Amino acid sequence: MPFAPCLSVADTAASIAFYKKLGFDADSSTARPGDDIHMLLHQGEFCAMLYSNADLKRWLPVLADTPIGFAGMFYLGVDDFEAVREHIGRHAEIVKDTEDDHTGQRMFYFRDPDGYVIGINDKAAFEASDLGQKYGEEPV
Repeated sequence: MPFAPCLSVADTAASIAFYKKLGFDADSSTARPGDDIHMLLHQGEFCAMLYSNADLKRWLPVLADTPIGFAGMFYLGVDDFEAVREHIGRHAEIVKDTEDDHTGQRMFYFRDPDGYVIGINDKAAFEASDLGQKYGEEPV
């Protein structure tokens, strides 16, 4: 099972609106009454949670003194890399544009309103690479 990030955000409505402009969907059906937590989906697949910073600090008090954001990034693999790059580029700050790395991966990075950096990977490039052959999903 892959890691599923839970992003602490200042304003969930603003974050949801931002991600919807980028082609994501949000589902709030798993939240208990009074919880400000939302599933974030891309092309119907779960990819993260968005959680109000205030609610998250009540849920996990160990995070009470932790600021929003972190040093690192999250990755999302997409099927139509060029279309996603074009669409996100119209609505978000691209902090590092498309490049191929030494393993054959294609990626770019954007920043969301709370400072999180999201890397977008080309699923097809990954699957075709040596790395994808080694760690890709086995056919069922």
